[in-house]
Amino acid sequence: MSSTNRTADGLSTSALETKTHSVAKLLEFIRAGKVRIPYFQRRFRWHDEDRRLLFDSLQKGFPVGTLLLAQGAAPAERVVLGGFTADVGEVNDALWVVDGQQRLSTLAMALIDEHSGAYRPIYFDLEANAFVLGARRRAPPPHWVPTHVLASSALLNKWLRERALPDEFSDRADQIAGQLREYLLPAYIVPFNDKTEDVVKVMFARMNRNSRALRTDEVFEALHATREEGKPIERVRAELTQMGFGELEGKQIERAALAVAGKPSSAKLVDVLSAAEVPAVFSRVSQALVRTVEFLARDCGVPHVDWLPYGNVVSTLAKLFDAHPKLHDRNRALMVRWFWRGNLSGDHRLDYKTDQPKWQAIDDDQHGTIQRLLKLGNRADVDEALAAPLQPFNRRTARTKIELVALAALEPRWLTGEDRGEPLELGTLIEKQDHFPGAVVQGKGTIADYLLHPKFDVGELSAGQNAATLESHCLDDAMLAALIAGHSEAFEACRARALTRYVQTTLRAWAGVDDADHDRPPLDAYFDEESA
Repeated sequence: MSSTNRTADGLSTSALETKTHSVAKLLEFIRAGKVRIPYFQRRFRWHDEDRRLLFDSLQKGFPVGTLLLAQGAAPAERVVLGGFTADVGEVNDALWVVDGQQRLSTLAMALIDEHSGAYRPIYFDLEANAFVLGARRRAPPPHWVPTHVLASSALLNKWLRERALPDEFSDRADQIAGQLREYLLPAYIVPFNDKTEDVVKVMFARMNRNSRALRTDEVFEALHATREEGKPIERVRAELTQMGFGELEGKQIERAALAVAGKPSSAKLVDVLSAAEVPAVFSRVSQALVRTVEFLARDCGVPHVDWLPYGNVVSTLAKLFDAHPKLHDRNRALMVRWFWRGNLSGDHRLDYKTDQPKWQAIDDDQHGTIQRLLKLGNRADVDEALAAPLQPFNRRTARTKIELVALAALEPRWLTGEDRGEPLELGTLIEKQDHFPGAVVQGKGTIADYLLHPKFDVGELSAGQNAATLESHCLDDAMLAALIAGHSEAFEACRARALTRYVQTTLRAWAGVDDADHDRPPLDAYFDEESA
């Protein structure tokens, strides 16, 4: 046995434990509130491909690094990790995650439930025997298993029975599920108390020397912040950044709290919410906003909060998802119509007078709530907006954001470089690149002059692009040839015609202007089936 050494700060090396925990055990710890992530201003920094590669490594048995966990007492509080949210009690031996947040957040996001926020969902392709990234708004093939299904034997057996897949696929699903749950992650366990904080900082600094690591001073700030109550609005904002949707404004979170608490839309939160009410209300606000972000990203196709046409929609959606955490699929589809109609008509702009009727329309009758919200909309303004041509490009206006989201629905791919043909990570590009997207030609100043693509030299383009890659940017061979040849006017005119048709058709479908909204009899039948 090795001798015991002691640091200048008083921590003996014998106090440092090394343990291994299976993925299943870590998920159990997370659900029980034993794993704690400090609240601090740090984004979830992994990209979609980083998340997929973690699962690829788990499948292949590759090492995925060692966790650094500081063990100590933790208070009763709301825990948010990835998309998982829960109110948990006091824990004497909590595991504070000093190094490993990205890995544990990815596991929680993908394995605890089916929600992945604004990130693309991960599936296991039983045919290719590989983990793959799915689309947010398109149903996966029947042989793609959602990762959260793999984390539970009961869920997996139910999923396999419903699909009646070949025995080969069923065996493969059982095998990969077992590999995931049984994969062992090594961890250093450091006792955490007032005397050992500086030692933890030094350990962390030496273990993390890559471009995405925290600074050493952030370790202390993070661990210190968790031991005191922070500001409720800032805390919720920090939680939501883990979902890859960007940072909501404080005003948006404040209005969401007003809505959830049942206060008047014209009120000031500081005047109507007592100190005693704050913890319970903001716990509800956090959970409602997690569902709101999921709805905006997955159902409405908004890749980042910066492209949300009207930020005021957040408060009404928070109130809706607080009252009805799980919307029936039909009602989710109807709420997508409500979202897009309000964007097109301008009904979602900040207006205390129009907010109050929306908030009052929401009660414990889910079907009635949706129908009342839909009836508040202005259909005439929607029709006028749908008939409009492409508008002057101005990234601050709601109309430009609407057109950008419509383009994003094409799931644009790389046109250049070694990743050519691979999907772009729009949320990351919006977050990190100033003035994204950039114009590729100087034309009439509409979205037709812009590509949802990192800036590149037109000389890098080549003919013979894959048709699907071109279509993902609303391009064709003729437009590409004009762009490569420098015929800017021809490119802009041709793409403007194609984009006008595409945007009008897409928005018309999203707003459901040609479809009936009211279908109570069949919907009641659906609910009857679910409760049977």
